[in-house]
Amino acid sequence: MKVEDLGCWNAETIRETIERQWEGVMKVLSACILFLVTPLFAQNYVTGGAPAAATNAVFHASAGYTYVALNTPSQPTVGLNGIDANGFVDVTPRWGLMADTCYARMGDVFGTGHSANVFSLLSGPVFYPVQYLNTRIFVHTLAGLSVVDSAVPVSDGHYLSGALARFSYAVGGGVERTVTGPFAIRIGGDYLRTTFANSSSAMRFQNNLRLVTSVTYRFGKR
Repeated sequence: MKVEDLGCWNAETIRETIERQWEGVMKVLSACILFLVTPLFAQNYVTGGAPAAATNAVFHASAGYTYVALNTPSQPTVGLNGIDANGFVDVTPRWGLMADTCYARMGDVFGTGHSANVFSLLSGPVFYPVQYLNTRIFVHTLAGLSVVDSAVPVSDGHYLSGALARFSYAVGGGVERTVTGPFAIRIGGDYLRTTFANSSSAMRFQNNLRLVTSVTYRFGKR
């Protein structure tokens, strides 16, 4: 089977794209931190000291399994399996910040002999609208960078392959339940937007579904 590599998708291009996108991610994350933390400082200034429960941030670390239904342009949706890891902090009982990384892979995509890989690095705010006893519901909006390394069949045994790094975002939510001590189980899903080429080498958005099941460890008390 013949391969047509997209020459513009080289390591240097990906590195430069990652650097530019990461600068944008840090600006967004800084704005989120400022938005969430400013009210706490304001409360402390007005009252002369906020209650400890209102200002103590709680850190969490989570890792688990992820499934990504990858919507490749002009091709059927394929399923990728992988791992997801994230860290997040509850700044207030209702609001938090998350940094999430995910890698999912499929061995042979569309019979090309080329694997399909998705790596994402996203961050953004988390909101907890409902909490009851040991269970709470969360929703999040994350933005950052995703790298899609895959292949698309063209015709007559030819296919396009390469890696493309572009701005990406995810919107979703889920449920978290504390099972014992600092350990909790999280089950969630989100809409993940990435970018890849179609059979005509034109860049197209990918509307993907991502599901995550993970174990969470909490540092400190809520």
